[in-house]
Amino acid sequence: MRALIVDDERLARRGVVLRLNKFKDVEIVGECSDGSSAVKKILELSPDVVFLDIQMPGMNGFEVLRALPKENLPNIIFLTAYEQHALRAFEVHALDYLLKPVDDERFAAAVDRVRKLGDSASRIRMTDRILEMLGRNPEKYASRFVARTGSRMQIVHVEDIVWISAAGDYTELHVRGRSHLLHESMNSLEQKLNPIKFLRIHRSRIVQTDSIVELSAIDNREYLIKLTDKSQHRSSRTYADKLDSWLKTGRIK
Repeated sequence: MRALIVDDERLARRGVVLRLNKFKDVEIVGECSDGSSAVKKILELSPDVVFLDIQMPGMNGFEVLRALPKENLPNIIFLTAYEQHALRAFEVHALDYLLKPVDDERFAAAVDRVRKLGDSASRIRMTDRILEMLGRNPEKYASRFVARTGSRMQIVHVEDIVWISAAGDYTELHVRGRSHLLHESMNSLEQKLNPIKFLRIHRSRIVQTDSIVELSAIDNREYLIKLTDKSQHRSSRTYADKLDSWLKTGRIK
């Protein structure tokens, strides 16, 4: 079993390493001290399990998971200093967590549980539980995405995205005259974006609302929309209600 440790505290990472060294079937493939490097390592190494701290500065543990495509989610054991009452969400979704300071017996039980999730069906169920919990979390919208080109991985900040286009099974994030390919569908990506800041105008287009500078009516409730980067995009009747709502109230139904 291949393990990755993610925690911004060096001593906390050291504690996990010392405990994992007691298990002969566990190989530690890496350590990360921040969320951005964790996303890169998960995509690069495909570990079987990630010991993931939730409360990290910058990109927290939840944002790490949201930045990953569903098919790249490994088994997760959360590391947290949350108060006991705040852990109810983890228990409801049957997700494993280790409360700091970590108890040795509890740690061993968590590792054993991951072993029993070895088959693909069990891992898929656990992935669905993680995604369900993230969907109900107040910090539910992504702040970063990771676009991969060969061996290079580019961190794309959501606030910098001007518009998004469909590209087969992929999407393209358009940022400051450059585009970044993301292995994620438009429907999946739309769910991760704050609807106050991003508006889907067509099955193949999502635009950042702050980037809209001009709309020209065409017909059948369709518009030609001009953005700050001078690109133009045609909306479709399918998404006319959302666009009308945004035009009238600044919010999307």
